[in-house]
Amino acid sequence: MTVTMLQSSEEEALFKIEIDADTIEDAITKEFVKATEGENKKPQGLPLSNRAMMANHKELDRIAAQALNNILPSYYMGALKELDLTPMSYPKIMPQETKLGEPCVVKIQVTLEPKITLEKCEGLEASYVPVVVTEDDVNQQMQGMRQQRGAGDDDEKLLETLPFDSIEAFAAEIHSSLVSMAQEKTELNIKEAVISKLIEMNPCPLQDEAVDQQVALQIHQFRQKVGGKRFEEYLKSTHRSIEDVKKEVRPEAEFTVRKNLLLAAVAQTQALDVTEEDIKKTILQQKNSIMDMALDFETRLKRMEETPGAKEQLIHSIRLKKATDYIVDNAILTEEKPVRILDEQTQVPQ
Repeated sequence: MTVTMLQSSEEEALFKIEIDADTIEDAITKEFVKATEGENKKPQGLPLSNRAMMANHKELDRIAAQALNNILPSYYMGALKELDLTPMSYPKIMPQETKLGEPCVVKIQVTLEPKITLEKCEGLEASYVPVVVTEDDVNQQMQGMRQQRGAGDDDEKLLETLPFDSIEAFAAEIHSSLVSMAQEKTELNIKEAVISKLIEMNPCPLQDEAVDQQVALQIHQFRQKVGGKRFEEYLKSTHRSIEDVKKEVRPEAEFTVRKNLLLAAVAQTQALDVTEEDIKKTILQQKNSIMDMALDFETRLKRMEETPGAKEQLIHSIRLKKATDYIVDNAILTEEKPVRILDEQTQVPQ
């Protein structure tokens, strides 16, 4: 592979990737065999990988395009590393016609992260709302459980449906669960307050393309979460169009883009490196399917490395987390009036 920078500015870059003829033909051959499997069943027929057959196949253009899609991500990531580029949006890919026996040339245009000079990231003064657990919270949860189990005010009947020896032990478990949830919510409130102050103290320009892509990502994530059919039903029942939803989520998208840009700048300014131990810890903590839970770290890491860009994305997310921890640890925090955990409308998992 050869990489050539064609145009470059502070806002965007246009570069060219050239993949040698043998490599792209090998990729096309593999895709051709997979796409045409079963077409040639005659024993005396030519093998599916025969170049002449492949060159005359009616679906060659489609097969060649898919072959390029299969290998391009790894070449793209390599080009970014070689050119030392940090894009903040998805690339615009402009491949030339792929022909057997000729190199494959792809032009790629990317919007670059802006250069940010931090005005302040240490000593940020932020106020947050602590979340606390009261006796009433515990009693309210216990009463809800009594109603759910049809026990009324009969604690003996309630205990028959629970793995506890006494009502006091059950109350202690509820209290412990609520305290854990309150601590998590308080920590989240602190992070949000400090990040909001970071954004306030460090104005940074936003490019519409980056925000548009974040909007699209958030809508896609919501659609994936609720399902395509329910998403369409939601639009219909609320009399919203997709354009209405885009406008509604745009402020949050702008906040997310600003947050990520500034945290990346903090990580760079403070030289917050990601170690192999950081990567291992994060991978082992990730939620996995039941099939993957038994896999050891090396196997999980290998799978990640086989997916172009996956490891780089993981490293980026770890750096942003480290940057968040850094600004929180160095912030000047003030507590506001506490709120009860159940006032946060949080339900204890049953």
